[in-house]
Amino acid sequence: MAKPKNRSPWRVKLPGKEVRQFRLESQARTYLAESGYTDDTAYPRGALKQLETAFEGQVIRKDKLGNLVRRSETFDTYDEAEKFIAKQDADLDRILDNQGAFEADFETITVREALKKFHATHYKGKASFKENGYRIDHLIEWLGGDRKFRSLTTKDFKNLRATLQGEGDIKINPYSASSQRNYFTVLTSLYKHAIKEWEYPVANLASGITLPKPTNYIQRDWQGDEEVRLMKSLEERSPWLIPIVELSLEMAFRRGELVQGEKNKKTGLQTGGLQWENINWAKGELTLLTEKNDSSKKVTESLGRTVPLTQRMQEILKPLYEASKTKKGLVFQGTTNSVTGAFSNACKRAEPPIEKLTFHSLRKIATKALSNRVDNPMQLRRLTGHRNVEVLDKRYFNIRVEELAALLLKSSGSIQHRGVAALTKVLGLKDTKIFLREVRKLKELDDVFK
Repeated sequence: MAKPKNRSPWRVKLPGKEVRQFRLESQARTYLAESGYTDDTAYPRGALKQLETAFEGQVIRKDKLGNLVRRSETFDTYDEAEKFIAKQDADLDRILDNQGAFEADFETITVREALKKFHATHYKGKASFKENGYRIDHLIEWLGGDRKFRSLTTKDFKNLRATLQGEGDIKINPYSASSQRNYFTVLTSLYKHAIKEWEYPVANLASGITLPKPTNYIQRDWQGDEEVRLMKSLEERSPWLIPIVELSLEMAFRRGELVQGEKNKKTGLQTGGLQWENINWAKGELTLLTEKNDSSKKVTESLGRTVPLTQRMQEILKPLYEASKTKKGLVFQGTTNSVTGAFSNACKRAEPPIEKLTFHSLRKIATKALSNRVDNPMQLRRLTGHRNVEVLDKRYFNIRVEELAALLLKSSGSIQHRGVAALTKVLGLKDTKIFLREVRKLKELDDVFK
């Protein structure tokens, strides 16, 4: 095993002169000669001494293919440098044992280069390309872009977690649990890609970091007359947003499935958005050519999704179609950002203001309503485009206490209770109440069967 080398400066201390330090021994001896001390055996006692403040640990190895690896780092003490050498020797032995040769690119690539290369290849063509581009830039800043990628350790990722939680040396506003997981998803995906595609001899260090669990599983529903207040606020401030909100509530559409995303600064392109050409009035179908989870679908699965054009959806879309001059292109001219801004503003200015409701909340509300109209999570998935059937089962088919209470009324034996229970099972509690209100308005009971 190689020995650490003392890379500390050389100190020159001469009588009657200020103490000087030089990086090289030759520079120190030149200074001594200029001071009249040409014979090194005649130097005053203690005149020349190398300090012990910097020790370089260096490992140089060559594989059977002739690939040369040089790893070096400078430390404050001899022991630290010695430990570095031992660790690098062991690491290089492991690489040779497992792979038979060194990967030159792995030895030199920086954190910045690795993240940028990964972003350009792994996320190319995906809907998340732009969004993860921002995360890549942040990670480069927080982890240190000029560092060697191979130098990252578990400690670095624990420090990153502290940073994301607003408790690190780099002071930023804390990120939510889901956002923290998004950043670490990029990193774990980077390591998987580096191991599989680049054949880098690394372990997935980012995958073992414990992260807080997000609370976005909590089901948001209308509270009191929130829906009425929201629609009134939208009508006063952003009436163009009403059909977008109504469609989302009817079929759990994502924001980006109805309107386009922001323009890409580099390409000038926009993606997403519902188009008139994708509505088949005759068949009663609406097709989304792309959706969020397309990149994770199997090759046997088709991209996008097709959903039934319900009666309510036709009522929303028909007037817009008739008003369209071209009957082609985008149905809505807004963007994801304009929708978010207008929706947030409508909630704030509602009377009283509506709190903790986002446009994505509408998708959750709609998905719960749809779960009452289909038989199982697989059918629900076909409508909503969710990736995880298990999540749909646990989140939306986990019947609520109030619905259980209605179903348990069966045991009372009364025809009224059995009827309410049956309706609740099919329609859900909310739609059951609406149905009964409509029935009460009829003059004759038989009219309900017409």
